[in-house]
Amino acid sequence: MRAKEAREISITQFLSKRWFEPLQTKKSGTEFWYSSPIRNGDKNPSFKVDVIKNLRFDFWLNTGWNIIDLVCNLDNSTVKEALKTFDSYGSYLAWKTSDQTSILSEIKKFAGEKEKNTFEILSISEIKNKNLVNYLNSRKIDLNVAKNYLKEIHFKRHKQIKKYYAVGFPGGNGFEVRNIGFKGFIGSSKWLSTINIWNNKSVSIFEWFMDFLAFLSKNKITNFENSAIIMNSVNLRKQALKTITDYSFTKVYLFLDNDEAGNNAKQFFINGIKHIPVADKSNLYNDFNDYNQMIIESN
Repeated sequence: MRAKEAREISITQFLSKRWFEPLQTKKSGTEFWYSSPIRNGDKNPSFKVDVIKNLRFDFWLNTGWNIIDLVCNLDNSTVKEALKTFDSYGSYLAWKTSDQTSILSEIKKFAGEKEKNTFEILSISEIKNKNLVNYLNSRKIDLNVAKNYLKEIHFKRHKQIKKYYAVGFPGGNGFEVRNIGFKGFIGSSKWLSTINIWNNKSVSIFEWFMDFLAFLSKNKITNFENSAIIMNSVNLRKQALKTITDYSFTKVYLFLDNDEAGNNAKQFFINGIKHIPVADKSNLYNDFNDYNQMIIESN
């Protein structure tokens, strides 16, 4: 990978791949604050990433750099070695920050999906809260599966004191969050979530992450090796189709809802995908609205 291309890779996405998650977001989700990944003992977040400029700043060292410098610091490597690191992650880092302006303008067009930055994230951690564990159990989601993909998110509304918590699934620059009484998105831009997007693999399309986790839980899959796209909204089906056409998948499996929106999305993919076979798997849960509902009510 060339240095010019590497500098366009989202720093927040790269840090997430390295299991570094922000402790706070500020300025309506455009600033992510971390305990420094290159210094131990940083109890108060002093490492800022500006997701619009895609630059990071370490207030302890009083210096700021781009993503290439960050990898050199993290791995004590040369620039050449850092560029090889990006190549090793493959398409996981395919979303470039240069797409961000078009993403934000596109988000505003989604009917019913105009996400307001009314929340701020207070902390991100592994799932430990008993209420969240019970919530996942109620949805028949295997906890070991959930911990591979979900985080425990604590958040609050701007300018308010009351705090909330939920399970969070990364999507775009933020998280799809769910608990027993709340369903929403926290972050600066809602987008697709992708798992293992590799050429020469089958790809499965899900409307939301609970159906994906339900599929893994029911089939006792702890190491999912094929590809998956979780749309997080059927309004992102065009973006999902573009991802499919950009890669050489061997087959597409559709796990979409059995309702009007889901049926329209199924037909959209069937009509739009011409180069590879498409299999509609909604017959597996014909008597239910979605895959997750099937495993909840079938047991």
